[in-house]
Amino acid sequence: MNSASFVAPFGLSNPHLQTLTPRILFKPRQWSGHWQPFELADGDFVDLCWRRPPDRRSSKPILLLFHSLEGSVDSPYIWQTMELADALGWQTLVMHFRGCGKSGLNRLPRAYHSGDIGDASAVIDWLQQRFGNARLLTAGFSLGGNMLAQLLANSVSQHLQAAAIACAPLDLHSCSERIDRGLSRIYRRYLLTPLKQKFRLKREQGIIADDHPLANVDTTPMQSFFEFDNDITAPLHGFKNVDDYYHRASGRQFLAHITTPTLIIHAHDDPFMGAAVVPTAKELSAAVTYEVSHHGGHMGFVERKYGRWQSWLPQRLIGFLQHQLMEAR
Repeated sequence: MNSASFVAPFGLSNPHLQTLTPRILFKPRQWSGHWQPFELADGDFVDLCWRRPPDRRSSKPILLLFHSLEGSVDSPYIWQTMELADALGWQTLVMHFRGCGKSGLNRLPRAYHSGDIGDASAVIDWLQQRFGNARLLTAGFSLGGNMLAQLLANSVSQHLQAAAIACAPLDLHSCSERIDRGLSRIYRRYLLTPLKQKFRLKREQGIIADDHPLANVDTTPMQSFFEFDNDITAPLHGFKNVDDYYHRASGRQFLAHITTPTLIIHAHDDPFMGAAVVPTAKELSAAVTYEVSHHGGHMGFVERKYGRWQSWLPQRLIGFLQHQLMEAR
Protein backbone atom coordinates (compact mmCIF):
# COMPACT_ATOMS: atom_id res chain seq x y z
CA MET A 1 0.00 0.00 0.00
CA ASN A 2 1.47 3.32 -1.12
CA SER A 3 0.86 6.99 -0.44
CA ALA A 4 -0.69 8.84 -3.35
CA SER A 5 1.19 11.88 -4.66
CA PHE A 6 -1.82 14.20 -4.43
CA VAL A 7 -1.36 17.29 -2.26
CA ALA A 8 -4.37 19.49 -1.57
CA PRO A 9 -3.85 23.24 -2.11
CA PHE A 10 -3.74 25.49 0.94
CA GLY A 11 -7.30 26.17 2.09
CA LEU A 12 -8.78 23.32 0.01
CA SER A 13 -8.00 20.28 2.12
CA ASN A 14 -11.51 20.02 3.57
CA PRO A 15 -13.10 16.82 2.18
CA HIS A 16 -16.42 18.47 1.41
CA LEU A 17 -14.74 21.32 -0.47
CA GLN A 18 -12.74 18.79 -2.45
CA THR A 19 -15.88 16.77 -3.22
CA LEU A 20 -18.01 19.71 -4.33
CA THR A 21 -15.39 21.96 -5.99
CA PRO A 22 -15.09 20.14 -9.37
CA ARG A 23 -18.63 21.05 -10.42
CA ILE A 24 -18.01 24.68 -9.41
CA LEU A 25 -14.53 25.23 -10.81
CA PHE A 26 -14.69 23.35 -14.09
CA LYS A 27 -16.83 24.40 -17.03
CA PRO A 28 -19.35 21.83 -18.33
CA ARG A 29 -18.40 19.34 -21.03
CA GLN A 30 -17.84 21.23 -24.29
CA TRP A 31 -18.35 18.39 -26.78
CA SER A 32 -21.40 16.32 -27.68
CA GLY A 33 -19.74 12.95 -28.19
CA HIS A 34 -20.90 10.07 -30.35
CA TRP A 35 -23.86 8.31 -28.72
CA GLN A 36 -24.68 4.67 -29.36
CA PRO A 37 -27.47 2.54 -27.84
CA PHE A 38 -26.14 -0.89 -26.96
CA GLU A 39 -28.74 -3.67 -26.96
CA LEU A 40 -28.55 -6.27 -24.18
CA ALA A 41 -29.50 -9.93 -24.27
CA ASP A 42 -32.46 -9.46 -21.91
CA GLY A 43 -34.14 -6.91 -24.19
CA ASP A 44 -32.89 -3.86 -22.36
CA PHE A 45 -30.14 -1.42 -23.39
CA VAL A 46 -27.40 0.86 -22.14
CA ASP A 47 -26.16 4.09 -23.73
CA LEU A 48 -22.54 4.28 -24.82
CA CYS A 49 -20.97 7.69 -25.40
CA TRP A 50 -17.72 7.85 -27.35
CA ARG A 51 -15.48 10.93 -27.29
CA ARG A 52 -15.33 10.65 -31.10
CA PRO A 53 -16.97 8.28 -33.60
CA PRO A 54 -15.16 4.94 -33.23
CA ASP A 55 -12.87 3.52 -35.89
CA ARG A 56 -12.90 -0.27 -35.88
CA ARG A 57 -9.85 -0.37 -38.17
CA SER A 58 -7.70 1.52 -35.68
CA SER A 59 -5.20 -0.28 -33.46
CA LYS A 60 -5.12 2.60 -30.95
CA PRO A 61 -5.97 1.60 -27.36
CA ILE A 62 -9.61 1.79 -26.27
CA LEU A 63 -10.45 3.13 -22.80
CA LEU A 64 -13.85 2.11 -21.37
CA LEU A 65 -15.12 4.09 -18.37
CA PHE A 66 -17.74 3.23 -15.74
CA HIS A 67 -19.30 6.16 -13.86
CA SER A 68 -20.51 6.52 -10.28
CA LEU A 69 -24.02 6.19 -8.86
CA GLU A 70 -26.27 8.34 -11.08
CA GLY A 71 -23.21 9.73 -12.86
CA SER A 72 -22.77 10.16 -16.62
CA VAL A 73 -20.46 11.53 -19.28
CA ASP A 74 -21.25 14.95 -17.80
CA SER A 75 -19.52 14.07 -14.53
CA PRO A 76 -16.25 16.06 -14.50
CA TYR A 77 -14.08 13.04 -13.64
CA ILE A 78 -15.51 11.19 -16.70
CA TRP A 79 -15.18 13.81 -19.41
CA GLN A 80 -11.82 15.01 -18.11
CA THR A 81 -10.45 11.46 -18.22
CA MET A 82 -11.86 11.03 -21.73
CA GLU A 83 -10.19 14.24 -22.90
CA LEU A 84 -6.80 13.16 -21.57
CA ALA A 85 -7.13 9.77 -23.28
CA ASP A 86 -8.25 11.46 -26.50
CA ALA A 87 -5.16 13.70 -26.41
CA LEU A 88 -3.04 10.53 -26.43
CA GLY A 89 -4.85 9.30 -29.53
CA TRP A 90 -6.84 6.64 -27.68
CA GLN A 91 -10.44 5.86 -28.49
CA THR A 92 -12.54 6.29 -25.37
CA LEU A 93 -16.13 5.73 -24.30
CA VAL A 94 -18.28 5.64 -21.19
CA MET A 95 -20.89 2.95 -20.58
CA HIS A 96 -23.91 4.51 -18.89
CA PHE A 97 -25.60 2.18 -16.45
CA ARG A 98 -29.24 1.38 -17.20
CA GLY A 99 -31.35 4.51 -17.05
CA CYS A 100 -28.40 6.91 -16.73
CA GLY A 101 -27.85 7.80 -20.41
CA LYS A 102 -29.51 10.43 -22.54
CA SER A 103 -32.21 7.97 -23.67
CA GLY A 104 -33.85 8.13 -20.25
CA LEU A 105 -35.46 5.22 -18.42
CA ASN A 106 -34.45 1.70 -19.35
CA ARG A 107 -37.11 -0.73 -20.58
CA LEU A 108 -37.23 -3.24 -17.72
CA PRO A 109 -38.24 -2.91 -14.06
CA ARG A 110 -34.67 -3.71 -12.99
CA ALA A 111 -32.02 -0.99 -12.93
CA TYR A 112 -28.35 -1.37 -11.98
CA HIS A 113 -26.41 -1.99 -8.78
CA SER A 114 -22.92 -2.04 -7.29
CA GLY A 115 -22.15 -5.64 -8.22
CA ASP A 116 -23.82 -5.78 -11.62
CA ILE A 117 -21.07 -6.99 -13.98
CA GLY A 118 -23.32 -8.45 -16.69
CA ASP A 119 -23.79 -5.33 -18.81
CA ALA A 120 -20.15 -4.31 -18.55
CA SER A 121 -19.03 -7.82 -19.51
CA ALA A 122 -21.27 -7.73 -22.58
CA VAL A 123 -19.79 -4.40 -23.69
CA ILE A 124 -16.22 -5.63 -23.17
CA ASP A 125 -16.93 -8.82 -25.15
CA TRP A 126 -18.36 -6.70 -27.96
CA LEU A 127 -15.39 -4.33 -27.96
CA GLN A 128 -12.97 -7.24 -28.08
CA GLN A 129 -14.80 -8.79 -31.02
CA ARG A 130 -15.39 -5.60 -33.00
CA PHE A 131 -12.06 -3.86 -32.31
CA GLY A 132 -9.81 -6.90 -32.18
CA ASN A 133 -6.67 -4.96 -33.09
CA ALA A 134 -6.95 -2.58 -30.15
CA ARG A 135 -5.82 -3.13 -26.59
CA LEU A 136 -8.60 -2.59 -24.05
CA LEU A 137 -8.21 -0.48 -20.91
CA THR A 138 -10.83 0.33 -18.31
CA ALA A 139 -11.45 2.62 -15.35
CA GLY A 140 -14.27 2.70 -12.81
CA PHE A 141 -15.30 5.45 -10.42
CA SER A 142 -17.12 5.02 -7.09
CA LEU A 143 -19.99 2.53 -7.75
CA GLY A 144 -18.48 1.85 -11.18
CA GLY A 145 -15.16 1.13 -9.49
CA ASN A 146 -16.70 -1.31 -7.03
CA MET A 147 -18.38 -3.09 -9.93
CA LEU A 148 -15.08 -3.16 -11.81
CA ALA A 149 -13.31 -4.82 -8.87
CA GLN A 150 -15.72 -7.74 -9.17
CA LEU A 151 -15.48 -7.80 -12.96
CA LEU A 152 -11.68 -7.99 -12.79
CA ALA A 153 -12.00 -11.23 -10.83
CA ASN A 154 -14.15 -12.64 -13.65
CA SER A 155 -12.99 -14.38 -16.83
CA VAL A 156 -13.92 -11.37 -19.02
CA SER A 157 -10.88 -9.59 -17.55
CA GLN A 158 -8.67 -11.62 -19.90
CA HIS A 159 -9.56 -9.07 -22.58
CA LEU A 160 -8.20 -6.16 -20.50
CA GLN A 161 -4.66 -4.82 -20.64
CA ALA A 162 -4.92 -2.71 -17.47
CA ALA A 163 -7.49 -1.15 -15.15
CA ALA A 164 -7.93 1.69 -12.66
CA ILE A 165 -10.40 2.08 -9.79
CA ALA A 166 -11.09 5.36 -7.96
CA CYS A 167 -13.00 6.08 -4.75
CA ALA A 168 -14.84 2.75 -4.78
CA PRO A 169 -17.22 1.72 -1.93
CA LEU A 170 -15.49 -1.65 -1.55
CA ASP A 171 -17.48 -2.38 1.62
CA LEU A 172 -21.06 -1.35 0.93
CA HIS A 173 -22.36 -1.82 4.46
CA SER A 174 -19.66 0.43 5.89
CA CYS A 175 -20.29 3.09 3.25
CA SER A 176 -24.04 3.04 3.76
CA GLU A 177 -23.44 3.71 7.45
CA ARG A 178 -20.92 6.47 6.74
CA ILE A 179 -23.20 8.44 4.43
CA ASP A 180 -25.84 8.49 7.19
CA ARG A 181 -23.58 10.61 9.42
CA GLY A 182 -22.91 14.35 9.63
CA LEU A 183 -22.67 16.46 6.50
CA SER A 184 -22.49 13.31 4.38
CA ARG A 185 -26.28 13.15 4.68
CA ILE A 186 -26.35 15.96 2.08
CA TYR A 187 -24.88 13.56 -0.47
CA ARG A 188 -27.26 10.83 0.62
CA ARG A 189 -30.25 13.00 -0.24
CA TYR A 190 -28.67 14.14 -3.53
CA LEU A 191 -28.14 10.53 -4.65
CA LEU A 192 -31.32 8.96 -3.26
CA THR A 193 -33.69 11.50 -4.78
CA PRO A 194 -33.16 10.53 -8.46
CA LEU A 195 -33.23 6.80 -7.59
CA LYS A 196 -36.61 7.23 -5.92
CA GLN A 197 -37.87 9.39 -8.79
CA LYS A 198 -36.89 6.81 -11.41
CA PHE A 199 -38.67 4.07 -9.51
CA ARG A 200 -41.85 6.17 -9.32
CA LEU A 201 -41.63 7.04 -13.03
CA LYS A 202 -41.36 3.37 -13.95
CA ARG A 203 -44.58 2.69 -12.05
CA GLU A 204 -46.34 5.66 -13.64
CA GLN A 205 -45.25 4.60 -17.15
CA GLY A 206 -46.19 0.96 -16.64
CA ILE A 207 -42.64 -0.38 -16.81
CA ILE A 208 -43.34 -1.69 -13.34
CA ALA A 209 -46.77 -3.20 -13.86
CA ASP A 210 -49.56 -3.26 -11.29
CA ASP A 211 -49.00 -6.96 -10.64
CA HIS A 212 -45.26 -6.56 -10.03
CA PRO A 213 -44.20 -7.57 -6.47
CA LEU A 214 -42.85 -4.05 -5.84
CA ALA A 215 -45.73 -2.14 -7.43
CA ASN A 216 -47.09 -0.94 -4.10
CA VAL A 217 -43.81 -0.04 -2.44
CA ASP A 218 -43.77 3.65 -1.51
CA THR A 219 -40.29 5.21 -1.75
CA THR A 220 -41.42 8.62 -0.43
CA PRO A 221 -40.59 8.04 3.26
CA MET A 222 -37.25 6.36 2.53
CA GLN A 223 -34.40 8.45 3.92
CA SER A 224 -31.44 6.05 3.83
CA PHE A 225 -29.69 3.71 1.43
CA PHE A 226 -30.36 0.86 3.86
CA GLU A 227 -34.09 1.37 3.35
CA PHE A 228 -33.96 1.84 -0.41
CA ASP A 229 -31.54 -1.02 -0.99
CA ASN A 230 -33.50 -3.38 1.25
CA ASP A 231 -36.93 -2.61 -0.21
CA ILE A 232 -36.01 -1.82 -3.84
CA THR A 233 -32.46 -2.65 -4.97
CA ALA A 234 -32.17 -6.08 -3.34
CA PRO A 235 -35.50 -7.64 -4.41
CA LEU A 236 -35.36 -5.98 -7.84
CA HIS A 237 -32.03 -7.66 -8.60
CA GLY A 238 -32.36 -11.09 -7.03
CA PHE A 239 -30.91 -10.55 -3.56
CA LYS A 240 -32.64 -11.79 -0.41
CA ASN A 241 -32.29 -8.51 1.47
CA VAL A 242 -29.95 -5.57 1.95
CA ASP A 243 -27.42 -7.64 3.94
CA ASP A 244 -27.24 -10.25 1.18
CA TYR A 245 -26.81 -7.50 -1.42
CA TYR A 246 -24.11 -5.63 0.49
CA HIS A 247 -22.21 -8.84 1.22
CA ARG A 248 -22.28 -10.27 -2.30
CA ALA A 249 -21.76 -6.99 -4.17
CA SER A 250 -18.92 -5.47 -2.11
CA GLY A 251 -15.73 -5.36 -4.16
CA ARG A 252 -13.18 -5.83 -1.38
CA GLN A 253 -13.54 -9.63 -1.37
CA PHE A 254 -12.48 -9.83 -5.04
CA LEU A 255 -9.20 -7.89 -4.85
CA ALA A 256 -7.09 -10.97 -4.12
CA HIS A 257 -8.27 -12.60 -7.35
CA ILE A 258 -7.33 -9.78 -9.77
CA THR A 259 -4.68 -10.68 -12.32
CA THR A 260 -4.99 -7.60 -14.56
CA PRO A 261 -2.55 -4.78 -13.63
CA THR A 262 -4.82 -2.51 -11.59
CA LEU A 263 -4.43 0.80 -9.77
CA ILE A 264 -6.81 1.54 -6.87
CA ILE A 265 -6.94 5.06 -5.41
CA HIS A 266 -8.70 6.10 -2.23
CA ALA A 267 -8.71 9.22 -0.03
CA HIS A 268 -8.69 8.79 3.74
CA ASP A 269 -11.08 11.72 4.13
CA ASP A 270 -13.65 10.54 1.58
CA PRO A 271 -17.04 11.53 3.10
CA PHE A 272 -18.75 8.62 1.32
CA MET A 273 -16.49 5.87 2.63
CA GLY A 274 -16.33 3.95 5.89
CA ALA A 275 -12.99 2.69 7.21
CA ALA A 276 -13.77 -0.87 6.09
CA VAL A 277 -13.24 0.03 2.41
CA VAL A 278 -9.47 -0.04 2.96
CA PRO A 279 -8.14 -3.59 2.41
CA THR A 280 -5.19 -5.14 4.18
CA ALA A 281 -2.05 -5.90 2.22
CA LYS A 282 -2.91 -9.62 2.37
CA GLU A 283 -6.17 -8.94 0.52
CA LEU A 284 -4.40 -7.46 -2.50
CA SER A 285 -3.12 -9.60 -5.33
CA ALA A 286 0.33 -8.93 -6.77
CA ALA A 287 -1.36 -7.26 -9.75
CA VAL A 288 -2.93 -4.50 -7.61
CA THR A 289 -1.28 -1.18 -6.80
CA TYR A 290 -3.18 0.49 -3.95
CA GLU A 291 -2.61 4.20 -3.26
CA VAL A 292 -4.11 6.25 -0.44
CA SER A 293 -4.00 10.02 -0.06
CA HIS A 294 -4.68 12.02 3.09
CA HIS A 295 -7.01 14.40 1.25
CA GLY A 296 -9.11 14.42 -1.89
CA GLY A 297 -12.66 13.88 -0.71
CA HIS A 298 -14.91 11.85 -2.99
CA MET A 299 -13.83 12.16 -6.62
CA GLY A 300 -12.32 15.57 -5.88
CA PHE A 301 -8.52 15.63 -5.94
CA VAL A 302 -8.48 19.25 -7.12
CA GLU A 303 -5.02 20.83 -7.24
CA ARG A 304 -3.50 24.16 -8.23
CA LYS A 305 -0.68 23.81 -10.71
CA TYR A 306 1.01 26.24 -13.09
CA GLY A 307 -1.38 28.95 -11.94
CA ARG A 308 -4.59 27.08 -12.72
CA TRP A 309 -6.99 24.64 -11.13
CA GLN A 310 -6.98 21.09 -12.42
CA SER A 311 -7.99 17.55 -11.50
CA TRP A 312 -5.15 15.33 -10.31
CA LEU A 313 -7.16 12.08 -10.45
CA PRO A 314 -7.67 11.70 -14.24
CA GLN A 315 -3.98 12.41 -14.80
CA ARG A 316 -2.90 9.76 -12.31
CA LEU A 317 -5.23 7.14 -13.78
CA ILE A 318 -4.20 7.84 -17.38
CA GLY A 319 -0.54 7.88 -16.35
CA PHE A 320 -0.86 4.43 -14.79
CA LEU A 321 -2.68 2.98 -17.80
CA GLN A 322 -0.19 4.49 -20.21
CA HIS A 323 2.69 2.99 -18.20
CA GLN A 324 1.07 -0.45 -18.35
CA LEU A 325 0.77 -0.20 -22.12
CA MET A 326 4.46 0.63 -22.40
CA GLU A 327 5.41 -2.20 -20.03
CA ALA A 328 3.47 -4.70 -22.14
CA ARG A 329 5.32 -3.87 -25.36
